[in-house]
Amino acid sequence: MKLRLLSGFFLLTTFFATAQTPESVQVAEPSPVTRLIQERELLVRQYEEANARRNSLFGNQPSKKDLQEVVEALKGIIRKDTEIVQAVKNDALRRTANIVAEKQQAQQQITVAKTDQSSTQQRFYDLENQIQNLEMRDKQREKKLLDAQAAAKEAEQDRTSREMLAVALALLSAGLLFYIFRLRQRIPARRARR
Repeated sequence: MKLRLLSGFFLLTTFFATAQTPESVQVAEPSPVTRLIQERELLVRQYEEANARRNSLFGNQPSKKDLQEVVEALKGIIRKDTEIVQAVKNDALRRTANIVAEKQQAQQQITVAKTDQSSTQQRFYDLENQIQNLEMRDKQREKKLLDAQAAAKEAEQDRTSREMLAVALALLSAGLLFYIFRLRQRIPARRARR
């Protein structure tokens, strides 16, 4: 009875130990627990066979040799149970190590993502500032251009008015010269008439 309970316990332990989880699917090498359980089942069969033997001279009683075989079979089962427990512990440790490694990797990826996000955000703010600075410079240049165009227009008007004044003065001077020339022509003619 106790042996069957022990067998049931180890079968359940094995079932949970070998159950496929997302982490265990990624593991490339198979768990040694299934092999150990198969070996244990073989030892249990050997125990049951040894326990069923009755080679005694006294009838249905087991002989000393039969009892020794039963004891040896039980010792083998106990040793195999110890190996199974150790294998289950090792599997649990391996899975725990994998989970810890995956968690650390996820945290590193989160940290990298946050760093990338903050650097991208900083770069975005820098670009926005550059755009604002360029827009402000563009407005200043436009203002300077408008001021320069206004100054050029004013200078053009001043030059045009000076040119017009110069043309007017040149025409006036030409007219005066012509008048003086005509007057001079009349003066010698008057002198001659006198």
